[in-house]
Amino acid sequence: MTNSRIFSDLPQDDLIQLERLLENIFIDIDGISGRRGILRNAGIDKYFIANLYFNLDINEFITILVSKFKDYSVSSRKADYHPLMALLDYLLKQPEKYNLEETDIEIANKIISIGKRRIKELNIGELKIGELNTEISVPTSPPNNPSPISSRPDTKPPSSTIDILIITALKDELDALKNCDNQSGNTWQEFKDSSNFPYYKTTLNHKNGTQLNILAARPPEMGENYTNNLATRLISELKPSCLAMTGVCAGNKEKKVFLGDVIVAKEVFKFDYGKLVAYYESIDNQQIRNKEIFHEIRTYNLNFKWKLAIEDFPQDWLNTIKTPRPKSYYHQERWLLHKLYNFQQQPDKYSSPDQHPERQTECPDWREAIQRLKKQELLKTDSLELTEKAVKEIKNERLEYLENQRYKDPLNPEIHPGVIATTSKVQKDPQLFQRIEKLQRKILGVEMEGAAIGVVGAISEIPIIIVKGVQDYADHDKNDQFREYAAEVSARFLLAFFTTISVDLLTS
Repeated sequence: MTNSRIFSDLPQDDLIQLERLLENIFIDIDGISGRRGILRNAGIDKYFIANLYFNLDINEFITILVSKFKDYSVSSRKADYHPLMALLDYLLKQPEKYNLEETDIEIANKIISIGKRRIKELNIGELKIGELNTEISVPTSPPNNPSPISSRPDTKPPSSTIDILIITALKDELDALKNCDNQSGNTWQEFKDSSNFPYYKTTLNHKNGTQLNILAARPPEMGENYTNNLATRLISELKPSCLAMTGVCAGNKEKKVFLGDVIVAKEVFKFDYGKLVAYYESIDNQQIRNKEIFHEIRTYNLNFKWKLAIEDFPQDWLNTIKTPRPKSYYHQERWLLHKLYNFQQQPDKYSSPDQHPERQTECPDWREAIQRLKKQELLKTDSLELTEKAVKEIKNERLEYLENQRYKDPLNPEIHPGVIATTSKVQKDPQLFQRIEKLQRKILGVEMEGAAIGVVGAISEIPIIIVKGVQDYADHDKNDQFREYAAEVSARFLLAFFTTISVDLLTS
């Protein structure tokens, strides 16, 4: 039977809806026995169930389950059976019990319909081939003639070996990666995967002369589900030797991580996964809802030898960065306060900040800096003068540091091998890192897709590396000032790593 994996090329949008449906079903089912039970009740065969891993968090379990469904081949001995169709049919018979919404019912019926149609096509194909085998032998097609049986179009690029697959979450991160060719991305070729989504390929030279084939792609939307589906599909089709991710994240400034620095995940884990228990208290005749989350932590780790190589990585990659490093708002604000303090104390000796020769380079966002300082009550609202609060701060700074330029930004980004947490939401919370430190005290960064890369790498049994540039601190001052720079430095470092690390380490 040909093409018996009837759901191997299910469209990505359908896969995403299917994963959401299954997550909503299994998230309310407790324990390993509960997960096994629903599959057994749906009539799924024991062999299929025996090859599943049930003691995983919900995202990993659903990823593996869907992957198994896609890989399942319909058997001629049981030509009308597929475990995914059996499960969906079971759920559709009890929509109230499983709280199925209209969209759930719609996608379930759609997938079952696709499966039935393809099974019918397979059965007809088997019958025709069987009839041909009893009457005549099928000759081999001449080289210049088309094959009598149409084959699925090849979506792979011409190269027979793909070394590295790099995923980004968003378009600007992918553009930053592609622009690292220093030719506005023109060296990258575009291809289409089996779901007709684009991915890109270029070739880099390793320092020892070996050519590395680099593939890059992004999902249609940010988030773990989209990233998971894209990475799984491309790994299945292109067989890369390792999986990577580059882009931006929030950094933990209490751990001396600065804007524009690069965090390499030596560990990545899902932060907001676990069991939520809600309870209610009566206060002043009002029901107050409280909640507690019992976290389940599973980490995905960087290859130990890769970590050692990163800790001793040479600094010459810094010379490849093209995007000018922004001056942080903190740098600009403190520069303005210190120069204004000097001017107010000794106007005959020092220039006014607006006339200072360094103003264009040290405080390029002049108006923004002034407005921010007024909001902090460090500048008077009606003039360019320090408030008493500001004068006190500047005096304390100079007493503590014995200098007036401690505020200055670092000249270059630092590389921090450390822990990155993945969350399902964009975070703007000044206490975010304090909350995460209760689970992992060495947390350096937070983003939204890294754990999905870890899951896919673990399932596919290929090494992963996640490199993120620090865009903000996830606090109320969150902004995009460093986004372009952070996206480029993370991509530059990742490519420098791949073209510098020993080929033996890269392929081990």
